[in-house]
Amino acid sequence: MSAPIRFSSLASNLASGVFGLHRHLPVRLPLALVLGLLLTVALLLMPAGDVARADALDDARAQGAIGERFDGFAEVRDPSAPPSTRTLVEDINAKRRKLYNEVSTREGTTIDAVGRIYARQIVGIVPAGTWILNENGKWTRK
Repeated sequence: MSAPIRFSSLASNLASGVFGLHRHLPVRLPLALVLGLLLTVALLLMPAGDVARADALDDARAQGAIGERFDGFAEVRDPSAPPSTRTLVEDINAKRRKLYNEVSTREGTTIDAVGRIYARQIVGIVPAGTWILNENGKWTRK
């Protein structure tokens, strides 16, 4: 088992387009997952539009329209959310699914296992007040 290492703020910045995270807090993951994430994110090298998407995701979280799920994906919470919010969640989840798939293939595990690991990291970083969906289907606020 490899020792956990800290993400650099560069990796945190690169992950902002996929996870909508702008905080530069240290995140701890096993070395193999960190390397997989860094390689994948380096391949994606987010264009400027992804930074705007991250801002939109942060705003939607703050309004309670979007929450984070136990499996590492975002979900629209507000049934009256505009189509742009739904499109944002679909786009973010597609990017997350691609990332989780690449990491799971490299690590020889399942997408679900990778998503759950990232979910713990996402929940640890999102601001207080963010809605979180647990495995029992109940929404709680961080």
